[in-house]
Amino acid sequence: MTDSVKDHLRGALSLMLKPLVRLLIAQGVTHAEFTETAKEVYVETVLRHFEDAGRINKSRIAILTGLTRKEVKNVIDKTLDSTIPEKTFSRPERVLTGWFSDPAYTGPYGIPLELPYESEEPGDPSFSILVRQYSGDMPPRQMLKELLISGSVIEVDGKYKAVRRRYKFSELSPEFIKRLGEVGYRVFSTAAKNIDKQMEGSGYFDRMVFADEGCTDEVIAMFDEYIKHRGQEFLEEIDVWFSSRQENKKSGEDYKETGIYMVHYVESAEERLTLKDILRSRGIEKD
Repeated sequence: MTDSVKDHLRGALSLMLKPLVRLLIAQGVTHAEFTETAKEVYVETVLRHFEDAGRINKSRIAILTGLTRKEVKNVIDKTLDSTIPEKTFSRPERVLTGWFSDPAYTGPYGIPLELPYESEEPGDPSFSILVRQYSGDMPPRQMLKELLISGSVIEVDGKYKAVRRRYKFSELSPEFIKRLGEVGYRVFSTAAKNIDKQMEGSGYFDRMVFADEGCTDEVIAMFDEYIKHRGQEFLEEIDVWFSSRQENKKSGEDYKETGIYMVHYVESAEERLTLKDILRSRGIEKD
């Protein structure tokens, strides 16, 4: 694969990940957890598409994925381990865990101490020391802001009190999360197949229509109502088409899931800015 193709693929990956990573951060999924999942998918994909059935060649998996042989072994061992995987805590969760469990920051009966932001006497516990101990290089002031916003910590008479052991993230329905995975898989699998197809015309239907110069919020709202009505009619028509062909089923034949997915998207130019664009817009240059 040429460098230019890799560069374009990485650019496409970055674009696809933007909304997903935003959701992951909002739900407390850390970079470490994302990385472990990515490793699992890399190993699974090699075994599924680039390796013959039978004995697993860890060295070849390492070569194709860029992982070390040790990492490949760890992925396989963790996958085969029936125990619950160890949770990777986010920085706010690590701070709260220390606050509730470390004797240096708890009083009688294990109740978390009310901490000043900075200690008046050397060696006395403080919020700043707690953050440095349990969150590394995270600025204490920024951590305090996040914990106050989440409601995990409140201010009482100039000190800070931990009122909830867990850093609160907005709850999502398991059904919605499952649907996210299914929709993303189906959209990306079709797009990837069509890009990687060997000859013209061998891919599945993949078309798009959009406003050439964008729309105002008013027109977007009008289009939303329009597509909800017309789109629903079209999907119901397809549902009838599928139902009318139930009689074509034959026992013993291989069946695959198939269907069509429609989505109304709305995006602003700012959402497509790259990390370099954002850094430059804020006046940050390389040291």
